[in-house]
Amino acid sequence: MNLAPNDRLICPPEVLSRVLDGEAILLHLGSGTYFGMNEVATRAWELIVAGTTYATMCGSLVAEFDVSQAEIERDMNEFLAALREKDLIGVVPAAP
Repeated sequence: MNLAPNDRLICPPEVLSRVLDGEAILLHLGSGTYFGMNEVATRAWELIVAGTTYATMCGSLVAEFDVSQAEIERDMNEFLAALREKDLIGVVPAAP
């Protein structure tokens, strides 16, 4: 998934989420798709729900976890692509 640094990640209104014992669980009300997350993905989800941009999310994760920028971008691209494929996130492109 190719994202521009200032693309904003959003939680669609038809997606419910809860964090239980440090792990997020998502449910798409329309499709019934269920998605569980580990600690890093849960923190990414919290940033998405707050309306963050892709660059801000990656920067926050690098600062909070012992991981390189390249590694977080690779992992987040894979993670976000999986969420997007299941309609669990939306992307608002950066203004030109």
